Amino acid sequence: MAKSDNKNARPADTNANNEEGKNLPATAKANELVGQTMSSEMESAFGDMADLGSGLENVTSKDILIPRLTILQALSPQLDPNAPEYDEDARAGNIYDVGLQEILGNSVEIIPVHYVKQWLEWAPRASGKGLIRIHDTDDILAETTPDERKRPVTKDGNYIAETAQFFVLNLSSNPKLRKSFIPMASTQLKKAKRLLTLATGERLVNRLGVEYVPPLFYRTYTLGTVPESNAEGRWVGWTIERGPAIDQLPNWEKIVMEIRNFREALTKGDIKADIASMQNEAGTSGGGHDENGRM
Repeated sequence: MAKSDNKNARPADTNANNEEGKNLPATAKANELVGQTMSSEMESAFGDMADLGSGLENVTSKDILIPRLTILQALSPQLDPNAPEYDEDARAGNIYDVGLQEILGNSVEIIPVHYVKQWLEWAPRASGKGLIRIHDTDDILAETTPDERKRPVTKDGNYIAETAQFFVLNLSSNPKLRKSFIPMASTQLKKAKRLLTLATGERLVNRLGVEYVPPLFYRTYTLGTVPESNAEGRWVGWTIERGPAIDQLPNWEKIVMEIRNFREALTKGDIKADIASMQNEAGTSGGGHDENGRM
């Protein structure tokens, strides 16, 4: 199973201009909260308050956003010292958990659980308005005209970005099996097609000798990174390769239960992806614009 590269995947240098009060390293922010022990004094104090509850009684899956995995680019806000998202340890090309501010190195192992395609309507970057609305079908394209770069633009000047989205269990996170989602737009749409082609190209034979296509979540996939470019720019894109089937993993029965619970919540609409976090992304898929199709 692929493991998180964490800091070993990045240069050891630090930003000499980092000021007190800047964000802690992303790996610390995420991982330092896992596997800790509470002081005996605090544990005793909390024990005395047990009858008052934990404060999380009213939290449901509807109150939680599924964090996004992305590849950091040269213009990503995590690399901008003046942006609130700035992370002094982050480097262009790192796979990054935006919600938990965790650097995952240059590869992650995931189990795709659910796939959906949406058409995201983004205001021009200069307007500062960000995401306008989400379209579940491509009907909106009939109301657009192509701009000079052949991107569909509405009469209001908004860009429509066809966006493939994978909801996944992240096996390279800490703890493992973290629910995440990965949007792919612009130049990365072909990577989404590759993953779907790999998944639908599989054939198994059941006990009756009948051949069938296994579910999307039958196996793991390793997502890596690779430099890409075209006439309009350079960026870092995804690579996608098959990994082992889930029944080859330790505790695969637990994984199946996680998949079941995740899919049930998704199909009921009980949990949502953190799409809004994409609005500050920049230069994430080449072609002179970001993964949202915005300038």
